[in-house]
Amino acid sequence: MTPRLGMHFDDLDEAYNFYNAYGKLAGFSIRKESSNRGKDGEVVWKRFVCSKEGKTDEKHWIGKELVQRRRMEKRFDCKAKLQVKLDKSGGYVVSMFVPQHSHAPATPSKRFMLRSHREVPESKRQLINTYDAANVQSK
Repeated sequence: MTPRLGMHFDDLDEAYNFYNAYGKLAGFSIRKESSNRGKDGEVVWKRFVCSKEGKTDEKHWIGKELVQRRRMEKRFDCKAKLQVKLDKSGGYVVSMFVPQHSHAPATPSKRFMLRSHREVPESKRQLINTYDAANVQSK
C-alpha cells in the first residue's frame, strides 16, 4: 500500500484516491498542489502534497496596517509529496515520492476528521436529500 517510484495509474483520480488512502492509514491529510499542462491541454504532471506543506505567514497585513492577531499554526513546511507524470501509454507513473513528514501523524481516533478524509455516508446523504425535497429543515 506504500507508493513507490514507477507505480502506474490509469488516471489522475486513481492516483489521488490511492495517495489519499495511503494518507489516511499514515495519519495525514493531502491536497492537490500544482500541475502542468501540455499544448493539447492534457495534464503532463500533477503533484499531491501533505496538507501541512508550506509555511504560514507570520505577519498579516491589511492595507498598510499590521494585524497583530496571531493565528494557530496550520502549516509546518512538510516535505511529503507524491508526483505523477504522464506516461507514453496514456496513464500516469509515480515520478517522485517523499515519505518524510515534519510533524506528528494524527492519532487513529482523529484521522476521520482530517479534511481529505471527511465524507458524509450515503445513508445520511439520502436522508438530507429527502428532507430537502420535502422542504423540511434538517438540523
